[in-house]
Amino acid sequence: MPPPCIFCDNNSGSREHLWPDWLLKRHTFGSIKMQFGTNQRIIKPTPELKVKTVCGACNNGWMSQLEADNIPIIGPVSDGTPTTLDTAAQKLVAAWSVKGAMMSDSMRGRTGAKFYTRDECLNMRISRTIPPSTLVWIGRVAGKHIANVGTDFSWNDKSGKHLATNCLCTIAAGHFVTQVVSVHVEQPGANIQSIPCKSGNWDEKLIQIWPIQQPVIHWPPKIAITNGGPDGIAYLLDRWRLD
Repeated sequence: MPPPCIFCDNNSGSREHLWPDWLLKRHTFGSIKMQFGTNQRIIKPTPELKVKTVCGACNNGWMSQLEADNIPIIGPVSDGTPTTLDTAAQKLVAAWSVKGAMMSDSMRGRTGAKFYTRDECLNMRISRTIPPSTLVWIGRVAGKHIANVGTDFSWNDKSGKHLATNCLCTIAAGHFVTQVVSVHVEQPGANIQSIPCKSGNWDEKLIQIWPIQQPVIHWPPKIAITNGGPDGIAYLLDRWRLD
């Protein structure tokens, strides 16, 4: 028997695109590098990667609707078109980003310990509820890029005491990039707004869309993320690694 869908009690097995089909049809991307944990890195000639951790009802139901609701927003942004996002649009993009993070998290396999809890995934399906203690930012990539990079990291205080376990997922699609950090606090008083990251001009590269900070935001931010150099995407992927 296949394991349950990560979003409901049905059996999984439906082939859901990790990067949505509409996005792959909108842009031309080359080969991608794939690596799971410490496994050997492989090269895949196309980014058409399908995940079988959801059921057909979710895939063709609420997940399809979430994609459809986001195409008018993320589509132009992925093209590099300047866009204004109100609170409703920010919440839509944040839900899309977290759904992508949950899909990435589900790829750990049958034995891997997933980060997002059953209730967190169920609530995403039922009401598009973003898990508590989750932060989402969006930015612009100078050149078209495609990526879905997820990893866990720990949050310790200055004495080394463990405060929280965190899950990071960065998704790039064309000129659009979104970064999700979800936190499972394990010590009282840990404030997610103070979670430390590497110093840098992040406020000029990224715009926070969740929790919503401004009723209206204007994309793109001042500085674009590049393929290399001091503003490179590698630094974005690495900004929460403090060890």
